[in-house]
Amino acid sequence: MASSAAVELFTLSDDRNISYAIYGDHDSSRTIFYHHGYPSSHEEAIFCDDLAQQRGIRLISVDRPGMASSTYQPNRRLLDWPVDLLALADHLKVDRFAVFGVSGGGPYAIACWHQIPRSRCVGLGIMSGLYPTNLGASGMLLLSRAIFWTAQWSPWLVGQLLELGIGPTARSTEDLEKRLGDSMKSRSRADREAWDNSPPSFRQGLVRGLRGAFEQGPDGVGWEGRIYGSDWGFGLDEVKVEPGRVVLWHGDEDVNCPIAMTEKAAKLLHNAELRISMGQAHMMFATKADEALETLGKIIDRE
Repeated sequence: MASSAAVELFTLSDDRNISYAIYGDHDSSRTIFYHHGYPSSHEEAIFCDDLAQQRGIRLISVDRPGMASSTYQPNRRLLDWPVDLLALADHLKVDRFAVFGVSGGGPYAIACWHQIPRSRCVGLGIMSGLYPTNLGASGMLLLSRAIFWTAQWSPWLVGQLLELGIGPTARSTEDLEKRLGDSMKSRSRADREAWDNSPPSFRQGLVRGLRGAFEQGPDGVGWEGRIYGSDWGFGLDEVKVEPGRVVLWHGDEDVNCPIAMTEKAAKLLHNAELRISMGQAHMMFATKADEALETLGKIIDRE
């Protein structure tokens, strides 16, 4: 069984706490900030611990407001996040870093890339990422579309329903893992195989991350659903992308975040490299995370 990293807290200037955990090589200056999926929390990155250690990377997995021990922030916007992340980077004395977003962490990683000076944020990687829903949700799971739509008028209801869906299984890692495994039976063949063939640390990361998302209750999860379906506060065509700095990974069979949405996003993010994995779906990060860490590590090393 994978062991959890120690949870640490950083208090922001407005007295909110940001919780995070450090994986991989704690002494390395090659730092990547990991942005977890949805709903999830910092423990999702457990499965990257050994991979980051082998690559000589310090992987800092940060909880967004309302997740794990990060203070809930009412009415927050997507563009509020880069300010928090940069404050944490300053606190940890991280001068240069890359950002990596998985699934629902993608929008937050893009926001950081857009807002944080390139002297600090030098690389961006997104895997199985969600992009603005106004690019079209055709092919997306009905449940995901329902969440983003409902959260526009009642994020509270979305949070309550998602927490209810987890139910008493959230109190047991083993029960929740079994429930997630059972849910894979209705997913694509690629996702079922990714789950079945993944190492225990991958499944435990998803389970523990999901449990942590509701540690303080459902408000943070509900509000995040609203953020995804709302105007991000900037257009992808406004994001400056230098050649060789931004890489997007996506599976062509992904129905959580459809490939058509990603292809449109890649065209707007001029100079971004899109790597499509044929025959893989949303859970491609079970096998491709190592490639992402290696790629972002090389980007960090360029300067």
